Amino acid sequence: MKRRNPDAAIDEPTTSPRRVISNSDLTLPSSLQRSISPPLARTPRLSRKSHTYPDSTNLLTTKAVTTAAVEAGRLEIQDHVSFFSSKLFAATRPPCAGTPRLSHSDWLALYRRNLNDRGHHFVVHQHDHPIAGTHYDLRLQCNATSSISFAIMYGLPGDPNSSRLNRNATETRVHNLWNHLIETASHETGTMLLWDTGEYEVLPYESSSGKASAADDTTATEDSDADSDSDSDLTSRENAESEPSKLHRAFQNRKIKLRLHGTRLPRNYTLSLRLTHDNNRITQPEAPAFKRRKRNNQNSTASARRRLRAEELDTTDSDRAKSPVAAEMTSGSDSDLDRQHRHRAGRSPMLRRSVSSLLRTASPPRPRLSESVIQVHESTPTRISRQPTKADPEHDYDEDEEEARIRRNNAYPGATNSINSIHQRRWFLSLDRAACGFRPTNQTAFGRKIWERPRLSPSLPEAKRRPSSTAVVSSASEPASKTRTRSDRSPNVKEEEQQRQNHAETLGGFPSFHVLGREVEVSVLTGRTAAEVANDEDLVGYKPREGWRGVVE
Repeated sequence: MKRRNPDAAIDEPTTSPRRVISNSDLTLPSSLQRSISPPLARTPRLSRKSHTYPDSTNLLTTKAVTTAAVEAGRLEIQDHVSFFSSKLFAATRPPCAGTPRLSHSDWLALYRRNLNDRGHHFVVHQHDHPIAGTHYDLRLQCNATSSISFAIMYGLPGDPNSSRLNRNATETRVHNLWNHLIETASHETGTMLLWDTGEYEVLPYESSSGKASAADDTTATEDSDADSDSDSDLTSRENAESEPSKLHRAFQNRKIKLRLHGTRLPRNYTLSLRLTHDNNRITQPEAPAFKRRKRNNQNSTASARRRLRAEELDTTDSDRAKSPVAAEMTSGSDSDLDRQHRHRAGRSPMLRRSVSSLLRTASPPRPRLSESVIQVHESTPTRISRQPTKADPEHDYDEDEEEARIRRNNAYPGATNSINSIHQRRWFLSLDRAACGFRPTNQTAFGRKIWERPRLSPSLPEAKRRPSSTAVVSSASEPASKTRTRSDRSPNVKEEEQQRQNHAETLGGFPSFHVLGREVEVSVLTGRTAAEVANDEDLVGYKPREGWRGVVE
């Protein structure tokens, strides 16, 4: 065993001196370790009571502001054309052969030349609403800032020999004209895309039957003036009745013959709308007997909500101070009866009625409190002002009052109901086959007369004519093998296509088409489907309503 040397010493390593940490230092919090003089400046914080929000003009940017927030009215912007134009231009897909598309420049020029009192712009929106389901909104410009809207469940008819040629066109709210530019997606409104857009023309209602009228004489006079010089032609156009005026007059007569000059729709596409006496209401519908409220995730069932409300009433009654006399009077079995009576009195009345999905307002939804504060991390500013919410006491915002104003005027804020549109009136819409250029034949099928495309001029031999009863399915339903690019086709195929095109121009009417819904139809501007619009808008977890089926028979 080695003996210990008491004289030996161990040298410490030559390192930098360390600060000795005592137990008292470990127990002190950081707030007591820093200096107390001068005091630290308090960091400004945003409180829900003060609502001293920063200037939204410097914070909000083009990327941070979503199209859904603008469409719903939660945010107000100054230049809608530039905002939606930049959004849609960035989301435009490459063109696909066989699919009609409208260029971005032509789309802007089309909208801008109709920003006046004589503008006659129209749009067909494919709207996949989470409650009302898939439908198509036909919106017609009625003045310089507004447009009337019709909700069509199965889209526009395109087959003259279809067994379901007619549609129900339900009047909805009067929208702002800038709603014609929207493609958006959100959990409240679903997905929206531009199915077609262009300019409309109001025709005399009796023109297809050959009856002469004063409107026919006016149209004939305008056609004869087209052969004169340019100065007289310009004068006649300025003095002619504008299309919104014709629409207003036809709307009051409850009979509208409408010709739509769009990109997807074929040439001379004409619709007929009429309002029956049973649906000819002249006053706006009254407010609903009950207000539909949003479901809470924690208390999703009605029984749970009633149980919580009953517990609140019991707690309130038990906390009240009672006198000895009152305690004796309310003791025993009488207290249970009184409690049940109070529960029945506090419970809302149960109405044995339901609201149809088509009777609900589809767009836009009401403002949400959670969207009142927006955080932005970009640097490109956009002039945007935040709409007041219920939490803003300085603006004295009253949601019920605004809803009553919208219901009374049947127009969203900023729009003008100059045409006296009545909410939820159902019009009878049908394809005007004679005005479209079709001709009835002596043949019948399923008890109906067959319509055909008449030959206008014998430019092609009889052997190369296509059967008139053959329906051409829309390009969206063709297989991928038929949608080859023009560079992959032989010269013989190109010649045949040119002959078919020339042959189609010599026939009246147009090839039949069908509206196939959100899974097939694409935007006429961006080329996106409804799923692609939802993906571009970062819409996660959206479940569309199922069960919609297009009219193809």
